[in-house]
Amino acid sequence: MKQINYEYTNKDDLEQFVVNNIQVSNQKKILIQLFSSNTLYMEVLKIKNELQTLLEGASIITTTTAGIVHDGKISDNKIVLSFSIFENSSIKATGYYNSSTEEIINDLKVNYLTNDTKLLIAFANTFKIDASDILQRFAQENPNLVVVGGNAGDDFKFHSNYISANDNDDSDIVFAIIDSKVLQVKADYLFNWETIGKEMLVTKANGPTVYELDHLPVIDIFERYLGKTVRDNLLKHGSQFPLVLNMGDTEVARALVAFNYEEGSITFAGNIPEGQHVRFGFADLGTIEHKNIEHLKIHNEKVNEATFVYTCGARRQMLGNFLNKEIQTLNSIGTSSGFITYGEFFHNSTSCDNNLLNITTTYVTLNENVEKANTLDMNITEEEVSDEEVRLSALTTLIKETSKDLDENIHYLEQFKNAVASASIFSTTDSSGKITDVNKNFEKISGYTRDELVGKAHNIVRHPDTDSKLFKNMWETIQSGKIWKGLVKNRTKQGSDYWVVSEVAPIYYKDGSFREYIGIRNDVTKLEAVKQILQNEVLSSRENLEENLYYFKQYEDAINLSTAVLRTDVNNNIKYVNDKFLKLSKYNREELVGKNCGDIRHKKHQDEGLCDQILYRLKNKETVKEIITNIAKDKSEFITKTLFYPIKNKSGEIVEFIQVMFDVTDIYRLNAEIVSTQKEVVEKMGAIGETRSKETGDHVQRVAEYSYLLAKYYGLSEEEAVLLKQASPMHDIGKVGIPDSILNKPGKLTDEEYEIMKTHAEIGYEMLKHSERDILKASAMVAYTHHEKWNGTGYPQGTKGSDIHIFGRITAVADVFDALGHDRVYKKAWELEKILDLFKEEKGKHFDPDLIDLFFENLDSFLDVKNRFDAKLVAEK
Repeated sequence: MKQINYEYTNKDDLEQFVVNNIQVSNQKKILIQLFSSNTLYMEVLKIKNELQTLLEGASIITTTTAGIVHDGKISDNKIVLSFSIFENSSIKATGYYNSSTEEIINDLKVNYLTNDTKLLIAFANTFKIDASDILQRFAQENPNLVVVGGNAGDDFKFHSNYISANDNDDSDIVFAIIDSKVLQVKADYLFNWETIGKEMLVTKANGPTVYELDHLPVIDIFERYLGKTVRDNLLKHGSQFPLVLNMGDTEVARALVAFNYEEGSITFAGNIPEGQHVRFGFADLGTIEHKNIEHLKIHNEKVNEATFVYTCGARRQMLGNFLNKEIQTLNSIGTSSGFITYGEFFHNSTSCDNNLLNITTTYVTLNENVEKANTLDMNITEEEVSDEEVRLSALTTLIKETSKDLDENIHYLEQFKNAVASASIFSTTDSSGKITDVNKNFEKISGYTRDELVGKAHNIVRHPDTDSKLFKNMWETIQSGKIWKGLVKNRTKQGSDYWVVSEVAPIYYKDGSFREYIGIRNDVTKLEAVKQILQNEVLSSRENLEENLYYFKQYEDAINLSTAVLRTDVNNNIKYVNDKFLKLSKYNREELVGKNCGDIRHKKHQDEGLCDQILYRLKNKETVKEIITNIAKDKSEFITKTLFYPIKNKSGEIVEFIQVMFDVTDIYRLNAEIVSTQKEVVEKMGAIGETRSKETGDHVQRVAEYSYLLAKYYGLSEEEAVLLKQASPMHDIGKVGIPDSILNKPGKLTDEEYEIMKTHAEIGYEMLKHSERDILKASAMVAYTHHEKWNGTGYPQGTKGSDIHIFGRITAVADVFDALGHDRVYKKAWELEKILDLFKEEKGKHFDPDLIDLFFENLDSFLDVKNRFDAKLVAEK
């Protein structure tokens, strides 16, 4: 193929140019791209008509620009015609006006795209259409088709632009379609901006508008890291620091285009999804030039027959004259033509994604005869670097490397914190004692949700039996800068008791000012329960009084539990131990550091291969929980509930292991002694089942009430109805095992996400099935069967009809009735009439027909429950 660019002057000169340079028998092999800058619409239309007269079979696409790229330079205030003359390729062009994405995609598939389509060039009118959706659809349906081009410009007036294709004048989007069996097409891009500062999480955004980063207003983030001057002149200065994110393996920049001080929001030139991580970007011209040259050398061994270039208007404004040098460099790999866009399109051939980019130069190389191409020789002389450029480059390197070190430290500390938090009950409070954060373990043991706890004082879980002197002592200790330790009795939301060994410590900023209090707790409720039972035995049995008192004293002493931390390298050699571990092991620090942690384990773990199994799982980046018997310096044994956690660097490589240990020696000794010497006590105790927190909130309360009513109407006994009322709130307990990103997703779940969601029924069943307590056995059955359907199309087993346990059939009706009648993250509440119509339709399909009949016969009773709870909700608001 041959690529020729022509600067238009007049009709006669154009005719002469065509005669001299374009001698092609088949004009359908000609693509003409007409680029205009600061030119009237009628002038463009006139020239297009002249071209159609001269080259009737050629395909023509036109666009207004923010500058024209041709022959290694950028031109303004003119019209440039780019002639691509192919030997073994055919071209078609078309445009669309006021058409939906679906209509455009379908028409292209039916009338233009073939198995030989190699390249799709798209120009879009950014004031009339958002091309992002079309790009994504192409990636889904034609993942290997290269799509290039960009949004038309209007010389930075930001008012209107004009594009056309053949006879499709003033279109919203136009396409040139190139078919060939031999054409080689390769899309690439030059970005090479530097990212700087900490990585930030987009915590609130809507399309291109970002409201919060790291839960702080985005405008405040700009002021904090870039200064007040930038904050007060965001359009002028803030646009020089775009947000940079990764979409797949494509580095994407989003330039600031608008802001709203009142909302605290900033709008960018392209979508930035919530949950995405971003950094600030900036242009270091020396780095960009060097990386550009190296990139082009690596990816282009020969001179290409043509290079189409589509670069961003924001890049031109930010880089200034340097962009001319970049375009000149690109021209060295093949004759260049293209334009300055208001957003460029890029196809990533590795991930098969199409992206709308900003501040980037995209280009595509075309070759029909690679064998005939000349070897690329990029002898570009780099200019002498000034002292100021050296200073700037040095400062840039210093900041970048410091940021990397900071990121690694933060990454390490986050893993350390997560390891401790996952093995303990964790909370933070402000200086007044108000809770600012809790982990899942705190929610689980207390029965409260995070939202119910944050902002409240810790006395929300305080047991009335706990002496106020204990809390007075705690506050005096932590306010003096010391760590407080103690045993605390608390009460759950449901009214049951639980005991924790607590450690509360003050945390300070580097300047010494107070930051927060953190509390780390270990659940010792079971030990306290056993102690209480033994206490009762002492009081009730004179015969065993002395023996019981002896054991009671041991169990009293066993409550003194604490957390030990040990760090090892990847070969299990000890690097660090804390004071608590030293106390447990009776070693001093110098004796332990450098020792292999296997040397302090009981020989049985080595013999059974447990140590090797743990190390193998850790090296596979698993988190491991085990009960470990350790050998102290004096050869005594101490047993720990140990969480092994692999610590990784930013590259995902394991650098060390952390072991977080809770001393459970006394608990294990207690159990052994009770079995061997207190068999009579064990027989009286029976099996002590573990009580788990039940689901809370109005939904589970309403479901419990509805289930009780329906059970009674069905004819179940009072005992059975009460049991179901107690068990039904656990119907969705398995959702604790479902990721938040799926559980709280506001939109429709994908097929894969729905399959994950469905596993909550089996998760809940597995959690509860081993209990011998009637309520938990009933809860297990409710969790397992409430998503089964009468016609057998439910899950997890596809059970049908009366084979479905009656508890599951009743809970299904109660759960659906309540869920449809109230707002959820993925839907609004349904009107009552619509719910009742659904129940009639699903009778004998989803629901037991007898239960539906009973429901309608006693509808007023169910509505009374609903209205009572709804009134309560309104009153609370």
